[in-house]
Amino acid sequence: MGLPVEPLDRLAGFDPKKFERFTLEWAHGYLIKQIEGIVDIQQRGGAGDKGRDIIAWLDPATVSPRRWICYQCKHLQTALGRGAATTEIGKLVYYAQRGEYPLPVEYWFVTHKGVTGTLQDLLDDPAALKTFVKENWSKYVDREISSKSTPMTPELEAFIDGMDFGIFAAKQPATLLAEHAQTPYHLRVFGLPLIERDPPPKPPSQVDAAESVYIEQLYRVIGECLGLAVGSLDDFAGQDRFRALFERSRITFYSAEGLKELARDTMLDTQFFDSLLGEFRNGLYYDYTETGITGHERLVRTVRAAQKLQLGGHILADHVVAADREGMCHHMANENHLQWCGDANA
Repeated sequence: MGLPVEPLDRLAGFDPKKFERFTLEWAHGYLIKQIEGIVDIQQRGGAGDKGRDIIAWLDPATVSPRRWICYQCKHLQTALGRGAATTEIGKLVYYAQRGEYPLPVEYWFVTHKGVTGTLQDLLDDPAALKTFVKENWSKYVDREISSKSTPMTPELEAFIDGMDFGIFAAKQPATLLAEHAQTPYHLRVFGLPLIERDPPPKPPSQVDAAESVYIEQLYRVIGECLGLAVGSLDDFAGQDRFRALFERSRITFYSAEGLKELARDTMLDTQFFDSLLGEFRNGLYYDYTETGITGHERLVRTVRAAQKLQLGGHILADHVVAADREGMCHHMANENHLQWCGDANA
């Protein structure tokens, strides 16, 4: 296994559309929880976006003028400079002056390479930024809005003069990543770093209600082998082989439960565990539905096959240990995805 790819390097490999989606995930997963009053997040990037990639609306559509925040995505080979930033500001000024939309309350440049020092100096000095845009309109804006010339007119200049250029700012890439890491989308993009898992929870001394289904199936397997009805541990307490099977099954069930807790607590989404369970369910289908065998044989064959099952690029794959694989079989039984005894397809 090679060295892990640093998140900033991974971002560099995105194309502009993927980077815009990354920013949309950040807005949905993080921003909407941090800025009070956001009523909607919209992606507008593409043809006809009028210089707006991601919009955070602060008012419903029934309100006019409707307040909004702009997040403009720039995925470039180098840091965003004054020229490219002026082009984007020019688009905003042009459409706002025409009445296409009101000026945003904030306008953020979102990049993966950051901004140049000269651009940051302008962002830190709104008056200087305003002057730069006016003086360099013909160079960076005139031919960039449409195929026709868009010269600086007295109306545009007056509009710029009345603007508050303090609305413009740049989102630092490291901050963007740190905030994206607090969303449920982050691990889908970057994967789960190898971490030291907490020891799996130990099975309680008494069978928990949450275990009842797979435990009942184990009783049927053991009862089938012994030729008697089994309804509790006392019914086979003197049978070391089956007592060991029972205890081992509970240990592995709780080992897999620890994997579920990892998905829930670290990845903030148990769907990752559920999808892994689906991989086992599909990958072991022909083992646990085989006919003409006893329940014990079906259990053993399924567990053995589970130890060899290829999990591909599943996000939890690197964290799965042998006990988890066996425990996943009991989780399938606990959810009635399989039957060890009787009709395997029931």
